[in-house]
Amino acid sequence: MKKLFLLLLPLILFFTGCVPAELTLRSLPEDPAAPVVIAAFLPLSGKNKVYAEQMQEGLLAAETRINRLTKVSGRKIKVEFFDTAGTAAGTREALLKAEKSPAVAAIAGYGSEEVSMLISHADRLRMPMVIPMATSDYHLQANPFVYRNCFSDTQQMEALAAYLFYWRKVNNGAIITDRAHDEEYSRGISRNFNQAVTDLGGTIYSTVMVDEDGTLSVEQLRSLLMTDPRFIMVAAQGKRAALFIRQLREAGFRGIICGPDSWDDMELIAGLDGFDPGECIYTAFFNEENNSQEFREFKQEFRKRFYHYPTACETQSFDALIFLAVALDGAEDLFVFDRQWRTIRNYHGAAARYTMLPKGAIDRTIYLKSFGVERGGKILRPYVRLTKELQYSKLKDYRVIE
Repeated sequence: MKKLFLLLLPLILFFTGCVPAELTLRSLPEDPAAPVVIAAFLPLSGKNKVYAEQMQEGLLAAETRINRLTKVSGRKIKVEFFDTAGTAAGTREALLKAEKSPAVAAIAGYGSEEVSMLISHADRLRMPMVIPMATSDYHLQANPFVYRNCFSDTQQMEALAAYLFYWRKVNNGAIITDRAHDEEYSRGISRNFNQAVTDLGGTIYSTVMVDEDGTLSVEQLRSLLMTDPRFIMVAAQGKRAALFIRQLREAGFRGIICGPDSWDDMELIAGLDGFDPGECIYTAFFNEENNSQEFREFKQEFRKRFYHYPTACETQSFDALIFLAVALDGAEDLFVFDRQWRTIRNYHGAAARYTMLPKGAIDRTIYLKSFGVERGGKILRPYVRLTKELQYSKLKDYRVIE
């Protein structure tokens, strides 16, 4: 019934000229000097604290930029941080606090499980929520108040599969799904990679699931390698991903090991120290060598303020708040917000080139990265390098080796 109502809304508005109360946004404070408050739901305590702190710095940098250059509805903005602790209880507490605050829109979380809990309340709160980092395809199906500036699991896995098929000319593989950390995320990656490979005419011969506190067993390694896969997807994060890469290479696998955006993490690189990971490829939100003017300006301002260079979390969060401000400016209902959100077209942000599409969909840059190895010192030192830069909307054209 709710979906039918949303489908009929354009006709209702055309004939009545009014906006349903449930699609009006929360009102700004009556005091014209009061700021526009944006809630930022982040796991500032818990296992993802480090990433949340990076996102916090990106949001603070965007807050400063917006207040200096554009403002929102003629007012300065203020980002108010709510700690979700990355748990169900912490998320509920953060939502209760935000509901009592004057916040009118939000930046939604870090991990897929946490974001899923947050966005289920967006329509009840009448609060547009922008997702900078979590890639689950299901998020945009939750309700019409949800938007993203990150790519989805489907998009990143389609890009990765296209690279394997059209550039590396391999078409059969296997999948490892890790239940540690964010199982919803890992399962989503594995499911969408399987579908992307199948859609291109390839085959996934073997899949294994690794328990939260386990490693790949001898039986699992045997089941993976006996099918002679050309590539293996490792849907895991951080040191766990590094551990599985080591296990596969030590077991004799010489094909391509691939991974999702969660691989773009110094914890994984640290876990490979002293080891040659062989040919690996993974998706990423961010390219340190981005030469766009927006990134150069952001990088310079960020370095002066926080004394280090930004990475994916800071950059994605910066772009998310910039775009939220564009859509929120003067918007009293979701229709105006959505219309203004979709004015962002072919925009070179700090992290990528973006075009916002109907129903919260997005076309944006997807980076593919790999590992090189420095061999001059006493031990091997893996490092990250950019392999390819793809615009999602152009995937259908990437059918030849450049």
